[in-house]
Amino acid sequence: MSTGEEKKQRFSRPLVITTTLQGQIRHRRKLSKELFFIDVLLTDTSVKEQVLFRSDDESCTRELVQDTYRIARPGSIIRVEVGLPTDPREDSTYKVWQSKGPLIVIELYNDPKQIFISDPPLGSKGPKETIVRQDGSTKQKSQMFCKFWINQRECIRFPNCPYLHPSEEEYEEARKTWIEDRLTVRKIATHDPEDPHTSKKSHAMRAMVFVQWIHQTFGDILKDGTGVLDIAGGKGDVSMFLCHAYGIPSTVVEPEIRKRPNHWYTRLRRYTCRIVQNQDPLSTAPIEEKWPYELEPTYMGTLLDDDFVVSYPDIVENTGLLVGMHADQATEPIVDMALKLGKAFAVIPCCVFGHENRHRRLKSGGEVNTTEEFIQYLSEKDTRIQKAYLGFEGKNVVLYYRP
Repeated sequence: MSTGEEKKQRFSRPLVITTTLQGQIRHRRKLSKELFFIDVLLTDTSVKEQVLFRSDDESCTRELVQDTYRIARPGSIIRVEVGLPTDPREDSTYKVWQSKGPLIVIELYNDPKQIFISDPPLGSKGPKETIVRQDGSTKQKSQMFCKFWINQRECIRFPNCPYLHPSEEEYEEARKTWIEDRLTVRKIATHDPEDPHTSKKSHAMRAMVFVQWIHQTFGDILKDGTGVLDIAGGKGDVSMFLCHAYGIPSTVVEPEIRKRPNHWYTRLRRYTCRIVQNQDPLSTAPIEEKWPYELEPTYMGTLLDDDFVVSYPDIVENTGLLVGMHADQATEPIVDMALKLGKAFAVIPCCVFGHENRHRRLKSGGEVNTTEEFIQYLSEKDTRIQKAYLGFEGKNVVLYYRP
């Protein structure tokens, strides 16, 4: 039997809207990007019933399911039109409905003093005693620290929370252990076999590592006063290193000008001085902490767009490189603008914002939802775009282009 015939046989019941439910969402669970369900405590009967939202039966679009999931927050009062599930196998000892959407939010749960505690899902035998972690391993909840207790020293489920809640005397050691465990699990889960770096700098040194790589890769372009546009550069860490460590002019293009406290300058100056003297940035050995170059970055509270090119032609003309380190939503515009202007660029992709950019498609036709897919999507814009790995923790793939 073909896949199409199997699906047709499985979803043998058409979705016909028969009633409207209104009540509070007591539980929400996502099974895939095409299927999730909510348990609703009905306002008129005080009975809980389950509502499915799915697109794998072609009753609605995948985009609608994903949009609905984002607004179907536990604790909120909602109204939704439903009918019998298209898959008869969904029939259960409790009432199961299916919605074609849209879901209407009547009142958001918004109690600042109390986080909403979801009920166990309908049909469950109670909370599970184990949890599957990010690296795929399984661990007993009774052997793990409560993240709310560790981070806030407060747990709204205590004393019924299944996790550990260390005493005040044990707290600091427990927090240290918790952080180390999370970092270890994250490294395993995000390991890239193509990444050649085994010993990496900390997240705090990422700008320093990026700038060292920029100097090595684009040093021939960035000479005789040719500058850099540091797009969505935040406080300007990258530009500070470019200017003060290598004397390369840099302009921070950031819509929201950030505060730059004294301790921020002190830390960057210490790193810069040790970089140029080939020392460990974290060393505590005495050193004269004086900027190698007194050149200061320029800050512009604006966006990089077509109006920027028209309004600041001299800056664009004197720019040899556009960069973006974890520039979020500005990452793709940096690549597009650099290719349009024939300028070199270097970006380190991070957040994808897939739900805001559904127009993105890989050449294969696939969606762009993960960082890896985003990197592939950007690389497919031009065959001359290259890829490298930088030696710091976290998202460390850099895409770059030399005209």
